[in-house]
This record gives sequence, C-alpha cells and structure tokens, in this order.
Amino acid sequence: MLGADAAGTAHGAPALTDGIPEDWRECPHCALISVLPAMCPELVADCPRCHHTLWRMRRYGFELPLACALAAALFYSFAAIAPFLEISAYGRFQLAHIETGPVQLASQGFDALALLVLAVTLILPAVEIGIMLITLVGLETRLLPAAILKDIFRWYAPIKPWAMVDVYLLGFLVAYTRLAVIAAVHLDTALFSLVGLMLSMAAANAALDHEAIWRELGYEAPDSPRCIKTPTAPADCVLIGCHSCGLLNQAVVGDTCRRCNEILLQRKPNSIGRSWAFVIAAALLYVPANLYPVMAITGLKGTQDFTIMGGIFELSERGLWPLAGLVFFASIVIPMLKLLLLGYMLTQTQLQRDEHLLGRTMAFRFIDFIGRWSMIDVFMISILVALVRFGQFAGVEAELGAPCFAAVVVLTMFGVVSFDPRVMWDMAELGHAQRARDAKGLRA
Repeated sequence: MLGADAAGTAHGAPALTDGIPEDWRECPHCALISVLPAMCPELVADCPRCHHTLWRMRRYGFELPLACALAAALFYSFAAIAPFLEISAYGRFQLAHIETGPVQLASQGFDALALLVLAVTLILPAVEIGIMLITLVGLETRLLPAAILKDIFRWYAPIKPWAMVDVYLLGFLVAYTRLAVIAAVHLDTALFSLVGLMLSMAAANAALDHEAIWRELGYEAPDSPRCIKTPTAPADCVLIGCHSCGLLNQAVVGDTCRRCNEILLQRKPNSIGRSWAFVIAAALLYVPANLYPVMAITGLKGTQDFTIMGGIFELSERGLWPLAGLVFFASIVIPMLKLLLLGYMLTQTQLQRDEHLLGRTMAFRFIDFIGRWSMIDVFMISILVALVRFGQFAGVEAELGAPCFAAVVVLTMFGVVSFDPRVMWDMAELGHAQRARDAKGLRA
C-alpha cells in the first residue's frame, strides 16, 4: 500500500497555466491534492492525509470482470423468472417469486414500500449489471463510441450501493427462521441463483479497476462539441477534482471534466443544509419506526403485532442469538449510529472545529459503507408477506412501522450521499485561521 505523493492542498496548490498532469488527484474525502505514484498491479495509492484509496490497481485486465458480469447476468435471468421459495402448511401450498413480495405489499396499501423493495432487489441490480456489461463489452469490441460509454459508466458508482442482493439474502435468512416454525420450506431455483448473482457481482466488483476504465475511455478532444469550456483566463481557474472519474481539472465551476465530460463542482451544493434536512426527517421517523409494529402475524392463537425490538426478542427466545444480534445491529444500532455520527459531523463542521478530523472522516466512510445493511428487516417482511398467506390459519401483513423504518434507512443514506466530507476540512481550516487571528489580536 502506497501513499500518494503530496502536492499541496486545494487551497494552496500552485497556479498552472499549461494544464495539469494526469496523475494529480484531489482526495474526495479531505481535498488534499496529491500525485499518484508509479503504479503496478496489486498496489494501492492512498491519500497521505486521510488514507482514502485513490487508486487500487488490479492485476487482471477487463477479461475477468467481464466474465464475472456475464455470469451475473445469467444468474440474474434465472433469479428473475424462476420460483424463489415454496412452503406448505395446513394442507395448503404457497409459491413465491422475488417480485411476489412487492406485489403483496402493494396490495396491502404500501405502494412506496413495494416500489422500493422491487427497485433495490430487481431493477437496480439489472441496471448495475447492464452498465458493467455495456462498458466492458464496448471497450473490448469498440462497437460503441467512447463518449456513449462514458455517459453510461458515470452511473455505475452512484447506483452500486442501491443494488442490495446481498442484503436481501440476509433478510431471507431471518425470514427463513420464522417460516420454518409454521411451514415446511423448500428452497427453489431463484434463491440459489441469487447466491450465484451475489458472488459473481462481488467478484466482478473486486476485479474492476475504475481508473483503468476511465483511462481506456480516453480524454475529450479540446475542440470536441462535448468538451465545452468557459472562456476564462488561467488566473481565474481553480483546481477541481471531478466527482465522477476523479481526474483533477484546472477550470471554473460549471466547466466540464476533460476526461468524462461531467459538470465540475468544487463541493456538493448546499451540502450541510441538505444533510441536515435528511437527518432531521430520518430522526423524526425513527420514533414511529420503533414504536409502531412493522408486521402482524396471524396464527391459530390469534393475531400478534411485532415491533422491531419484539422481533429481536422472539429470535433470542428461540435461542437464535446470532440472528438476533444481527437484526439488532442492523435495525437498531446502525440507524441510530448514522443519525448520531451525521449530526455530530454536521455540528462540528458548522462550528469550524478541527478536532478529530481524521476520525470524523473515517467515521463518514464507515456509515457510508454500513447504511444499506439496515434494509434486512424490510426484506424479511417482504418475503413473509409473499409466502405466509393461509387465510385464518396463518398470515403476515405489513404494518405502519415498516414504511417508516424503510424511510429512515433511505433518508440516512441520502444524508450520507449529500454530505461532502471535504467541507469538514475546509471549515476546520477557516476556523483555525480565525482563531489564530483572534489570538494575534489579543496579544496585540
């Protein structure tokens, strides 16, 4: 693992008049401008200040991720059309496909929740696979212009966290423990296909070198109609790191990246205000998400409502401590941790504090990574309402707590996406300079 050679900060980088080297990068987490070292396969270039990975160079070319993506497409096709689970109880038989859960949620009046589950389990995984296949096949065959491939590949990173096949399988694991109590469960083709899809996509992502793809796609010609530049004197330009491909540009805000043609912005617009809005909305919904039941289970003994904590207690009473711990961590700890950490980071940023900057940056990366795993309970409910439909003998219906909890998960994810961690370093620098001026004034 190599640290990139530091070249200066975003505020102190030298002015350039003849463009900048291709190996210069602005860290998207702390704004330090660095020079990528000479790379070779399996080496990693980290930001020397916050240790964010700027480039992880893969050993293999595009053949391995392409093969994995093709395998993922094959597994996805089976998962989309084949039966998912079969259960039998009370002399009756029930069969479900992956889309059965969203259909049942919609029939119970939870249309938005149904659309969310359908999107993150079927629609967005297909989009993720399609983007990878189109880009890699296009690079191998040169059948599509590089400009089109750039426009397509730009969407890969934003969509990837929302394709939640892996989280869905954990939700199935929790649902299975409930199904096994009331019915005989038969695992069908789509479930095994989802496991294959998860593994093949994980292998494809591990083998995919994003920087290598952008370099292979090349740069826009200066006179290209797509490469629109504001006629500005070099002295008016600043160094802006592209949030899409990572390349450092000498430009003004609103220009287009010279490599991927994305609109250049120094920082995410109104980062603090938008993040606060999502955090406050998620915090308000966190209360009903935990107070109201998320589902109602009907059995021979009557109907029982379950809150999130009630479901955790039931798992622990059955001796399923690992699953109870998993659900508790994913559904209680993670949302609360995200709200607390985001609120702390936003407050410290607005106060222009410079304490624990590195720790706050690493905390941002942590909550960005774990946020999606809170969807386990939502997927569990989706699977149960799809299968447990035996009339007065047994049934499962979603309750008000389910959409509230799903909204908390989505809003906290949006809050993390909206927050620009570079602003923490910007504001800390301003605060440090202001305190230095104040101290100098007092001494005078």
